[in-house]
Amino acid sequence: VLDGIEEEAKSETGDEVGTTGRGIGPAYEDKAGRRGLRIGDLTDPEVLRERLEYVVPIKRTLAEDVFGVEVGEERETASPSPNDEADEVGLAFDVEALYEEYREYGERLVREDMLVDAGDFLARRIDDGANVMFEGAQGTIIDIDHGNYPYVTSSNPTAGGAATGTGLAPSVVGDGDVIGIVKAYLTRVGSGPMPTELGGVPGDTPGYDGDPENPETESEELAAWIREEGDEYGTVTGRPRRVGWLDIPMLRHAARASGFTGLAVNHVDTLAGLDEVKVGHSYTLDTDERSSSSNRDAGPDDGEETFTMPAVTGRWAECEPNLRTFEGWPEFDGSPDGDGRSPLAVLILSDTSDTVGCNCLPVIRRAVR
Repeated sequence: VLDGIEEEAKSETGDEVGTTGRGIGPAYEDKAGRRGLRIGDLTDPEVLRERLEYVVPIKRTLAEDVFGVEVGEERETASPSPNDEADEVGLAFDVEALYEEYREYGERLVREDMLVDAGDFLARRIDDGANVMFEGAQGTIIDIDHGNYPYVTSSNPTAGGAATGTGLAPSVVGDGDVIGIVKAYLTRVGSGPMPTELGGVPGDTPGYDGDPENPETESEELAAWIREEGDEYGTVTGRPRRVGWLDIPMLRHAARASGFTGLAVNHVDTLAGLDEVKVGHSYTLDTDERSSSSNRDAGPDDGEETFTMPAVTGRWAECEPNLRTFEGWPEFDGSPDGDGRSPLAVLILSDTSDTVGCNCLPVIRRAVR
């Protein structure tokens, strides 16, 4: 609830990030502020109530005094499920209602033996000879430290996050391959710079007020086609994803931040049938688009070609992509009996491998309709 309240407030000044509205940001704020609830706290009713009685009044004050949202009176006993949106907001700031709901979750966690010490569990499995694979969610560019801040998530999707997120040492996590997963084109949900973007999505693409469902320009038509062929809609929100050409400076940044030993490039078949496929090879800073907030010491000079992302998001927003154009490829056999690749697609991936500095493996992933 608080996540949505803050995002709505930001939208009034055009500063919204485009979050999922599921409360991830506020949860990480509480973690950093040392006032959060950890999963083990749910199993101890006394600790659970103590933590809630401390943090909920803080959240209530924030909602009412900072954002001007009336959250209603707190109840002395737990109430039934909310009947309307206003009641739902009130329950989100109600200690008793939250206590009863999450105490039941804690009881289930214990009853079904769902809790482990992740670091200890994984270390013992590795000692027993098990192969362990860590799967990162989201992507480098929305990493809280290495992404295009503030248009980021609240955690570290880069490879280093596997150590802090599991409780294993970096030497353990790094003792193996780090495979980057990338599409043959670029997508994202949310706001922020995207130099190779095609078309746009209202509310996410800065300055865009078109309709992605009714494209009018060639760029919009191509974006709509890729979006439908690749089923590019947010898994949590269902929002249409922004679509663009593969961005090599961005990919080079991701490879450095996570130390890729290889790349798996999927959705190669989604682009099959296009007359030509483009790849963002580098950027040039557009001097006509400079903003007063840019830091001239934190990126390329005006008009200079750069092969990686500028360190400051404002400078990245002013970069124009330099595109390489490749001949497209026809539909090809991605079945178990086929070779699963197009010679032309492999040629592009070979160029990408040389540019990024690690081997690329094309992966077929036809969208399910």
